[in-house]
Amino acid sequence: MKKALTFLLITMVLLGLVHSSASAAGECNSYREATRIWWDGVELKKGQIGRLNIEKDTLLFKLDGNKRITSRTLKKGEFYRIYAFKPGMLSVGGGYYVDRDARVTYETPSKAKLKGAECIHNRFVNLGSQIHNTIAITGAAGYAPDGTALMYVLLQGEPAKFVAIDIVRNKVWDEKTLNGATSAWAISADTSGNVWIGGTPNGHLYHYNSKTKTLSDKGRAAAKGTSIHDLEAAGAGVVFGSSSPNGGVFKYETGKGFTDLGQVLSGKTLARSLAYNEENNTLFAGVGAKAQLVAWNLTTNKKQSILPGKYQGETSVYDLDEENGLLFAKLEPSKKILVFDSRTFAFKEEIPASSRGVSQVNADEDSVYYSHGYALRKYNLSSGKTSSIPGTLKGTEAVSIDLIDLKHKDYPGGSVIALLGNSGTYLLYNTAKNELQINKLNLPNQSIPIYNIERGPRGQIISNGFVSGQVSTYNPQTKETKELLKIGQAESMATLNDKLYLGVYPGADVYEYDPSQPVSGGKLPPLFSIGNGQDRIVAMAADETTRSLFMGTHPKNGETGGALAVYNPASNSKTIRRNIVPEQSVVSLASSGGYIYGGTTIFSNGKNESQKTAVFFRLNSKNPNGKIEQIPLPLTKPRMIHSLAAAPDGTIWGLSDGNLFAYDPRTKKTKTMNITPATSGRFKNGTLVIGKDGMVYGTVEENLFMANPKTMKKTIYTGAAASDITMDNSGNVYFKDGAELWMFR
Repeated sequence: MKKALTFLLITMVLLGLVHSSASAAGECNSYREATRIWWDGVELKKGQIGRLNIEKDTLLFKLDGNKRITSRTLKKGEFYRIYAFKPGMLSVGGGYYVDRDARVTYETPSKAKLKGAECIHNRFVNLGSQIHNTIAITGAAGYAPDGTALMYVLLQGEPAKFVAIDIVRNKVWDEKTLNGATSAWAISADTSGNVWIGGTPNGHLYHYNSKTKTLSDKGRAAAKGTSIHDLEAAGAGVVFGSSSPNGGVFKYETGKGFTDLGQVLSGKTLARSLAYNEENNTLFAGVGAKAQLVAWNLTTNKKQSILPGKYQGETSVYDLDEENGLLFAKLEPSKKILVFDSRTFAFKEEIPASSRGVSQVNADEDSVYYSHGYALRKYNLSSGKTSSIPGTLKGTEAVSIDLIDLKHKDYPGGSVIALLGNSGTYLLYNTAKNELQINKLNLPNQSIPIYNIERGPRGQIISNGFVSGQVSTYNPQTKETKELLKIGQAESMATLNDKLYLGVYPGADVYEYDPSQPVSGGKLPPLFSIGNGQDRIVAMAADETTRSLFMGTHPKNGETGGALAVYNPASNSKTIRRNIVPEQSVVSLASSGGYIYGGTTIFSNGKNESQKTAVFFRLNSKNPNGKIEQIPLPLTKPRMIHSLAAAPDGTIWGLSDGNLFAYDPRTKKTKTMNITPATSGRFKNGTLVIGKDGMVYGTVEENLFMANPKTMKKTIYTGAAASDITMDNSGNVYFKDGAELWMFR
């Protein structure tokens, strides 16, 4: 047996499966291509600690306390795996034992084999949720069956949650989990106790009945929709919804199900907002980008664009409300609400406004409420005059705003309730007493989905939260997670000069975090903004030759084409090149040998995206304004180069539409292999890292894979929905699955 083991180890060394010196953190590197561990020709199973040979017939039994219950007799010559033992007994699994005596022979595998089996059978280590917070996306007002006034709040999380709050008592009245959704942007409540909720990214419609406190999932609203942006209740059991990326509108009727009403406007993929005028059966739909506002007569199916030309350069019509014959349309990004006659569609005026929309009408004052300039304001429907309510909203604006009778002696008549920002802060203003209160809702904490991970300064693993913007760090040595700061949703991160740089959406802002310096209040000011019509810094690479940070960006809605930006911290100099590849965005970057290698995507808001091909290029890092060198790829019309990584030998590895490629700058030759048949999405759907063991690791379509550069053989690992990838200083590989950080052994 010793000779066989020696031969096996020699063979494994020759195959590159065992390294003579492996750190404690990288002990499993040797087994990453293996799927089984063999022990004298027999597979070593999960949990197995040894084996049993029957030398003489012996009894197999179970234990009932101290009593033995005989099952059968094991015969001489039989073989069994051992998983545990008790004093004087050996377990063969399933709760069965034999006596450990002269009738049996017990053998144990080597420590190396046990370690190999542990690595193979326990490849994935769940490090748990990294970010916890209360992120209130939006809300609506309603009533419990006994008349209790409720605020319905949608919380981001893994999964998202629906919470009903007793407004007067500021106490959770009910809460439900929105299974399958990590966020929910849309909510609409009717007078019959029905609440409709639109989930993201599953695009499901949910229904909550406040009378029975039950939540039901009505299913996916649109075949090609992933986000429901707005919902408009239109009578008992009927709701309209708008979605993206199909730019469509749907109708749901209780008992009948979904009806696809089609795209609002041809070529418009973002149906942002809805309002409904029951009197003339007209649905108003706001779209982007660029902005349009459509009056859609559902009786005749006639559509009419009613947005004045001077506003059509806006990104979108972000929110719509129809109140007493007036239509209020909130623009994005301008802080304006446009007022229309909802019967004739005539434009009346614009008012400065920052809130997502307006409240219901206060009949006593013939007014609606909204927020602007961190103050609550009201608009008189008859006169068109606006006025401000005394008091401050403390640096926030309303993301939802309603007028409701709290049915409480301390709050006579109508009261305005509004969510302020996304932290769970709320406004309560009683119109009769002219009293304004700002407070925090008692909302439950949630595990927040991780949006991005990266190796940061000192080898720690940095996690950034989706929407919430929190940044946490996991220390591989102490195995502790700590919250660092809150800055916004980081599309990309990179480490340079022992500092962490983050590209934050929206606005393509760059932040610099120095771990040696304290952060006041957990918040950092932005270092600078890319500008030039850019919104997302989707790629970052630190160039050691020039000690500069290279960044690839994606444009705002309504803009066309991305940019390549370069920042040198020492000189505080910036170079920004818009449309370095015309009408494409730079979505992947890698630094190697004095060059910056880049990859683009055709999805950059251009008109002829389907006719274009993504570009793989390089640029001398010392001359960022120089001419780029396009490098041909042996791929058929690639749409996107998701990720790039530079190996120590100078080879540039990349992912494009599920294909892995390796470009050798010395020979100018490229070899490829397919990882997955197809990919979805416009970016963030493929990541790569070069392992310390020389292997190439990556994620694509929630698959974790490894490729051997010498054999170009791939191994797909199952066990978790893996996306994003990074590596610590010891060679451990990390990825995210929802709110959880995972380590791959």
